[in-house]
Amino acid sequence: MIVPNLASRVRLNSRPVWILTIVAGSIALVLTVVNIRMYLASNQALAELIVRRDALQAQQLALTEELGGHVEVLERVPWRSLGIRVNAVNKVLVEHQFSWTLLLDHLGEVLPWQVRLVSITPSVSDGKAELAVTAVSQDREGFLNFLDRLVADPHFLEPIPSAEEWPEGGMGVEYFFKMRIGYVAEGDSQ
Repeated sequence: MIVPNLASRVRLNSRPVWILTIVAGSIALVLTVVNIRMYLASNQALAELIVRRDALQAQQLALTEELGGHVEVLERVPWRSLGIRVNAVNKVLVEHQFSWTLLLDHLGEVLPWQVRLVSITPSVSDGKAELAVTAVSQDREGFLNFLDRLVADPHFLEPIPSAEEWPEGGMGVEYFFKMRIGYVAEGDSQ
């Protein structure tokens, strides 16, 4: 059985299509406005960054030119002769830190009664001194006693006899000797 069409004309419901079109158009319009606003804001920030970059490049160029002038001045400095003079001054400063009183106290502690010092010549480097000692002893036993005491004392390092002079005929009164002694005021830390 065929049902008759009672509507004279077919009516389509186009409301959802219009609503969807209006909503899509509104979203497109909002996104376009947001996009234009972001574009303008980024161009302003970019313009500010370009100005800042140009200022920094100009400042870099000025500093490079100033640095070039300083480099030229530094290249004219006689570094080798200055280094020699500084080393000489440092050596004098180290020698002035050397305490004669402390050295003589330490020598007095190890010096036997038979030995008398004739001369002491220090040479100072790196906190240690090397002493060139010339001395006189009544006999060889006093010299050996002095040598033993130096070896036992922590302030004196590696005493090395460099010369000995026996009395003539073996019966003289004085026995001369020279030696080199390392000296550390604080004592040997080894």
